[in-house]
Amino acid sequence: MAVKIIGAVIVFFSCAAAGMFLACRDRFRADELMEMKRGLLLLKSEIDYSSRPLYEALIDISLKVGGAVSEIFEDCGRLLKSRKASSAAEAWETTLKDRKGRTFFHKSDMDALISMGKSLGGGDRRCQLSSIDMAMEYIDLKYEELMKKYSKDGRLFRSGGILCGILIVVALF
Repeated sequence: MAVKIIGAVIVFFSCAAAGMFLACRDRFRADELMEMKRGLLLLKSEIDYSSRPLYEALIDISLKVGGAVSEIFEDCGRLLKSRKASSAAEAWETTLKDRKGRTFFHKSDMDALISMGKSLGGGDRRCQLSSIDMAMEYIDLKYEELMKKYSKDGRLFRSGGILCGILIVVALF
């Protein structure tokens, strides 16, 4: 009987945790997008007001942002420093694709960030800054959209996970 109770508790908490994770996925994505916006804002100011090499700026930005976004900036900076990439755009795209599995970014997010990266290191300063501005606008729109979706669907997933756990426990007994 004790084994049944322990199993029921494990099943219930597993379902509840799955519901919580599903509810928080959009929140995690929104947090990462805002962290990326913060990094892009720092990159914009580096491009606009500094004359340091791009790899130094990217590595410095990686120290100021957190999570997987920090790794993206750091890896891109290290790729440029080691000259393993032929251009900044290639380093940015390679890094984003390598880090895709470690972030909550969707394909549309990756596409927007990759298209922004195509202007990095090439063209004039104004073109790079406008490309970063467009990426930040995209992030703002997605953030608002994700927060609306989180407030609507978050409660549904949390409640669904708990109710699913209760249903399975009742069905097993």
